[in-house]
Amino acid sequence: MLDNATIEIVEETWAKAAGLGADKVGVLLFKNIFTIAPDAINLFVSFKDEENLYESPKLEAHGIKVVTTVGTAVGLLRDLDTLVPVLQQLGTKHVNYGVIPAHYEIVGQALMLTLKMGLGDAYTEEAEDAWRAIYGVVATTMMGDHYT
Repeated sequence: MLDNATIEIVEETWAKAAGLGADKVGVLLFKNIFTIAPDAINLFVSFKDEENLYESPKLEAHGIKVVTTVGTAVGLLRDLDTLVPVLQQLGTKHVNYGVIPAHYEIVGQALMLTLKMGLGDAYTEEAEDAWRAIYGVVATTMMGDHYT
């Protein structure tokens, strides 16, 4: 499943990315999501109609929440007994928000792009592979059997 080397790479690169600030990383992540899938904005009723979207306090607050959750997940990668139920519960919430399996692919692409932009030279092929492995497990766990 997830080997120690993969987890270490994700932990190290996340520490660097998180050091850029949850507000900046969160807004960049959503900017990348909406660039890849412009219609995704319609899922976010609390800020979808904001005039200056990327300066919106509501978008920033949501971005911080997402980045904090990613940080929590990274911190629990060595404790799957704790992490898995958290991800399953988060997946259930996202079904209720109208999230479909295709959205997980979009978020994965946006996450990789955000990491690449934020990490610069530290975003190596090895780091990308590690993040893809971790994100695959996270997305699969969140989707669970909601979409069968």
